[in-house]
Amino acid sequence: MKSYWLRLVFAVMMISATAGVSTHAARMSSAPVFANGHTGYVYTLNNDGQNNGVVVLGRNSDGTLSEVEGSPFAAGGKGLVVPSGGDFDAQGAIRIHGKHLIATNPGSNTIAVFNITAGGKLEPVDGSPFASGGVTPLSVSVHGDLVYVANQAVDFVNPNRKPNITGFRISDDGKLMAIPGSTIEFTRGQGPAQVEFSPKGGILAVTEGFQVDGKIHSYVVQPSGVLKEAVGSPFISRGVSGTVGFSWMMDGLHLLVSNFRGSAVTVFTVDAMTGAIKLKGRPYANNQGAACWTALSPDGDTLYTANFVSNSISAYAVKPDGTLTLLGSAPRRKVMGNDTKDIEVSPDGKYLYAIGPLARQIAVFAIGADRLPKELPAEQSPLSLKSGQWTTGLALN
Repeated sequence: MKSYWLRLVFAVMMISATAGVSTHAARMSSAPVFANGHTGYVYTLNNDGQNNGVVVLGRNSDGTLSEVEGSPFAAGGKGLVVPSGGDFDAQGAIRIHGKHLIATNPGSNTIAVFNITAGGKLEPVDGSPFASGGVTPLSVSVHGDLVYVANQAVDFVNPNRKPNITGFRISDDGKLMAIPGSTIEFTRGQGPAQVEFSPKGGILAVTEGFQVDGKIHSYVVQPSGVLKEAVGSPFISRGVSGTVGFSWMMDGLHLLVSNFRGSAVTVFTVDAMTGAIKLKGRPYANNQGAACWTALSPDGDTLYTANFVSNSISAYAVKPDGTLTLLGSAPRRKVMGNDTKDIEVSPDGKYLYAIGPLARQIAVFAIGADRLPKELPAEQSPLSLKSGQWTTGLALN
């Protein structure tokens, strides 16, 4: 009898172990499968005015890029055609969320959702693209099953529509469903440039009016997915102005916000319960021209800014209390006028990628032990893209 019970316990243990392995394998199967020696992939939007597409580039071990077969992958909508003398600014036009990639179609007011498949390739989910709930969606953020979209309502597209942010639920199969009552409108002509959840998802921050004074909004995320604006929000920066991009520190208690007038970064503390934001200290200038886009290193110790006018990348050391120290700046080569925008750091922290939208280029920088970026040799950077116009947005895995 004792032998029987021992065999029974052993059998149960084996079944449990097998189930655990199967569950783990199922989860792992949803992760992207790298191919052709790639260490990961870079995704960007070619912003084509008729057929917006996601360009997929394999990342090689030396940081260089090569476009994968089948790229660009159709997003099912239109990019945003920029008139002569026109411009648009935003951060977060394309995002990776587990096995899905989410991208904006600003010219047709929709959001595309893809499954990421083997070799970094993309397949649209059923029903994609989905209505964005507004005009010219240019930024998206996702946490858990919540998605918020910033519809900027760019003036040269439709000056009579108000910009807004709108919330959605994303299902396991990637479908977006609008959340009733989630839309929040902004002042006409002062649309949001970026929308971003805090690391734990309890707070949503939004930059607004970046071409005017530059406001920072903070909202508490309710269980229903609807937002409640925090007391004291929005905050208007003093001394410097103009906000495009920002990054949350990993503690979720600090916002690092770019200011293009004054080319600086301002730091705000954020109450994780109430969402209240307060300015912390003085602006941190980088002595460059028009800091607009931001990216935090994977370890959270370094903040990088893309400086639009000076076509350079600046690096700041980030202390746990939110204090910043400028480490230095690096130029970007082969630029066409003011042409440095979206930036991202590779998951291993070794490389930084920067977009030149006018020239349809992606520059590659190696990050040294001193945390300063240095562009790869001329034969390796920048990479010229073959399709679209006004390349925008970056996402890496």
